[in-house]
Order: sequence, then structure tokens, then C-alpha cells
Amino acid sequence: MADKRSFPAKLLRKLLRRLNPFRALGRARLSLVNRRRLRHKDLDVIMLTLAGTIPATPEPRGFVQRRLFGPAPLSLWQLETIFDQIAHDPRPKTIVLTLRGLAMPLADLQTLRGMMLRLKARGKRIVCYAQGYDNTAYYLASIADEILLQPTADFAVTGLQSEAFFLKDLLAQAGVSVDVIAISPYKSAFEQVAASAMSDESRAQVNWLLDSRYDQLVRGMAEGRKKSPDDIRAMIDSAPCHDTQALESGFVDGLCYEDELPTRLGVKRLVRWDEARRKLIRQPRKQAGPKRVAVLTVAGLMVPGESGGAPGDIPLPIPVPLLGEDRAGDATVVRQVRALLKDESIGAVVLMIDSGGGAVTAAAHMGAALDTLATHVPLVAYMNGVAASGGYWIATSAAHIIAQPGTITGSIGVITAKPNTQTLFDKLHVTTAQFKRGANADLYSTNVPFSEAQRALVRDGVLYAYDLFVKRTAQKRGLSEAAVDAVAGGRVWTGEQALSHGLIDGLGDLRDALAKARALAKLPDDAPVVFWTDDDAPAPSVIERAGQTARAWAAGLLPAAWLGHLLTNARAVASGQAQALLPFWLRDGL
Repeated sequence: MADKRSFPAKLLRKLLRRLNPFRALGRARLSLVNRRRLRHKDLDVIMLTLAGTIPATPEPRGFVQRRLFGPAPLSLWQLETIFDQIAHDPRPKTIVLTLRGLAMPLADLQTLRGMMLRLKARGKRIVCYAQGYDNTAYYLASIADEILLQPTADFAVTGLQSEAFFLKDLLAQAGVSVDVIAISPYKSAFEQVAASAMSDESRAQVNWLLDSRYDQLVRGMAEGRKKSPDDIRAMIDSAPCHDTQALESGFVDGLCYEDELPTRLGVKRLVRWDEARRKLIRQPRKQAGPKRVAVLTVAGLMVPGESGGAPGDIPLPIPVPLLGEDRAGDATVVRQVRALLKDESIGAVVLMIDSGGGAVTAAAHMGAALDTLATHVPLVAYMNGVAASGGYWIATSAAHIIAQPGTITGSIGVITAKPNTQTLFDKLHVTTAQFKRGANADLYSTNVPFSEAQRALVRDGVLYAYDLFVKRTAQKRGLSEAAVDAVAGGRVWTGEQALSHGLIDGLGDLRDALAKARALAKLPDDAPVVFWTDDDAPAPSVIERAGQTARAWAAGLLPAAWLGHLLTNARAVASGQAQALLPFWLRDGL
């Protein structure tokens, strides 16, 4: 949206900013603070622990959430700021990263590796230390200057495994079957619940995805350790091994306990980050420009209505990721887009996607709003861990799409399913009486399967939605419909594969997407970034807030809250409505 302020007014505003006495006072105060901080001479080695899941962007948590689930975890965005602060201070020479139980998508690991490489390029030495190395930890550690392992620990870099559970026979024992209509055998989102074994098409997809991801891991480890890919493959095939074998084989550079790290690194002590952050010199705050870059995040199962978070970690005995995910509601996302359109300070937008899709209606609604946004400001899409099916649908709104090599994307296709619970009711000795007016009034009933006529109608709807998806992709990506269809039909790709198929424009991280958005908008490199939230959402009443608090407490205490979330998601994806969904079994870790 054009800035309506006159040129003289903007010039006067710029002059006043430069002459602002508070800025001079702030600079003097910062200089005094840094002078005091520089008196500390014990910052040679800083120690930082990376543990568990590290989200890509800061996670907002309210008062009740903090009380129930603790403070929000450190995000990659915040970690980049920490690395930047360390890089700007001349005193730290080494940073020790202690790796503990990391669980992150390959795309996020690639982002973190990029951050570590930038820190090394600015003259800092990186040491990684762990009580054992698995694929995730070693992929990160491989680019460190030194890899240290605790004695007695295992070196278990054993390669990739993906497995799927098929529940058709289990559900049949309970009296439940699932009726599925898919655009092609490659669109296998419901195969886990509708089949007893994996189809040939699904097996082919798993193999080409594992090939790509495994090759990325091997290449990354080989580059970091300055070995050949064949050496790394031999290392993986020889694992697991114990500590001394890993040392003798050159997989790690040393063995020591954590208390021995100072002696190993030649310093009196290691300064942990909580202490170091109070001693490192501070950088002056960047003066906010007239235009900002907004990051709009769409994460989780795409559904009609409002967004909603999962009630904490849901303990699923069999991994069915979509059911335990947060929900990205189209009403919420569209409201956020409208707010962006109203804000004249927004010069560009990065759409950050971490979604395996959902309802076609929700994806189409979001996509239409994002199409409008893209006509007003430059829109760049960044695909994080997964941006597939409905997640890919909305990415096509952007002028430029960036993904990590390990991002899961594609899955251009449509599927639908509904459960049939009549046999379950029979086993429970529950009788039902059916009444209907209209040949297809029972189309979405879970008590009867699709009739042949209904199946034909639903298939027509699936074909229609798929045709729209292919046409949209072809138009937005500048491809022929035949070229899109050749890599669509539900086929899933890594970001590296998607680039070769023309489905994305480049490989990189959120930082690269922001740089591209600034460039398209002709904004300066330091144009500020704002993570967009749903500030326009109607404020809840006192009674609603009390109910939200009670539900939040219940979510932390009652398994019923988990069950409610799972059932809501299950109803959303198995409703008989057209779905643009990623296959469940693809959301595997390393």
C-alpha cells in the first residue's frame, strides 16, 4: 500500500529522528554499560546447551501456559541473535555446544548448521560435546571444529529408518472401516487406516525420499569432517560403536567428561550462557525504518474456522502426526492477512509454512486471501519442515518460494475419506434407525459406506479439486499443466527434489527468505522484522477468559483433553470432504 505522506513531511521526520536527544542519551548509556562489561576477562569459552525440540520462531506463551508447561523453548530465531551477540564480542574465542536429545526436522537442522557456519566464518571456534551421538546430533556436530564424546557413551549414527503402521485390521476388529477416494495411488494420506500393507506407490515414494534425505546427511557430514561420502557411509554402516572405537576411527576428536572440558580447552572455567549474556557487550538497537517485513506463520492441520493449539504433548502409542498437531484455521489466517493489508508499515511479507495441509476449502480460502496480499506487497514463501499438499497450495501465492534441501513438500493432490462405524455399533449391540429425504442425505453419515452412486459423485468432487490445484500450480509457477501433473498426483518430494522439478525457486532458510522479501520490496538490509499475530481477534469476555483458563488447566491434567483434540482433528480429516493432505507416515524424524 502506497505511503501517502508528502516528501517534505518524510524528510522532516527523518531529520527529527537524527536529532532526537534521547538517541544520543541512549548511545551514551550503552557505551557506559559496555565499558563495565568489558572489565570481565573470563569469557574465552562460552557454553550453551541445545536440547529437545528447538522451534523455528519464538513461541508466544501466556501466563497460564507458562505455569502449566514452563517457559517457551529457545527458538532458532533467538539462537541466531545469541550467536550474533557472541560474534560481535572480541573476547569469546570458543563456543561449546552441549547437545542433549535433539529432536528436530531435517530442515531445521539445516538452518542451525547454517547459523553455526556463519559463526565460524566470523572467527569463532565451535566445539560440540554430547553424551552420545545419533544422526541428529552428529549431523550438527560434523561442522564443528572439534567433536567431543563422554567416555562410556555410544556412537550411534546408524542411518535413516522410516516405518509405517497399518491399522485396517485393528480397526476392523473394533468394527470400523474407512472408505477412501484418492486422486491417485500416490495420494496415500489414509493408507495407514484403510490398508493392511503399504502400496507399491507409497513404497516408491518412501524410497526416493529416504534416498534424498540420506544423501543430504552423508554429504553434510562428509563436508564437515572433510571426508569422502564413501567414508561416511562406511562409518554409518559400522555403527553403533563404543567410545574408544569412535575415537580410534576418527569419528570423534576426543573423550572427556563435562567437568574435564575446561582442562581440555585450556581455560579455568566455561562460562554458561545465562552468565555470559550479562557480560557480553551489547549492540545498539537498530533504528526502526518506516517499513517492516512481517512473518506470517501457517502451521499445523489446515481446517475451516479458527486456529487452535494442541493441549501439550499428546502421548500417541502409534505415530499419526496430523491428529496430534495444532490447527491452522482459515478464519484466523484470513483475518491476519486482512490486518496486514491495513498496516501501511508493512513493506513485504514472508509466509512461513509448516503444514502438511488439510481441508481443500481451508487451503483455497487462505490462498485467495494471500493472492490479494501478493498484489499489494511482495510475498515470499518459506517452507520449513513441511509445506506439502494444502501447505503447497498456499505457497503458490508467493512471488518466490524458498525451502531447505530437507523440507518435505509437493504432494499436489486431493483425497477424501470417511469412517464407517456400523459394524462397531452392531458389536456394541447398538441399533440405529435411519431416516432421510434426498438420495444423498446420508453421504457424510459414518453409519453407512458410500453407495456406488455416491462414490462417483465424491470422485467427481475430488477430480474437480485436483484440477483446480494443478491449474493453480501451473499458472502461479509458470509451468504447463502436463508438467505439473507429471510431478503431482500426490507425489511427495524433498526441497532438493522440488527445486529440480520447478516447484520452488531456491534453497535456503528464513534468513534468505527475509533477504529476498526485502530485495523485492526495495527495503534496506536491516529493515525490521515482525512476527505477525492475530491482534485483530475479538477480545474474550471475562467468562470466556475464565473458561479458557479452566480448559488450559484441564489440558495439562486430564487425558480427556488430549482425546478431545485427537477426535476433533480426526473428524476434520476424515469428514468425507475433499482434503489436500500429506501422507501421515512421512513425518518421521532422523
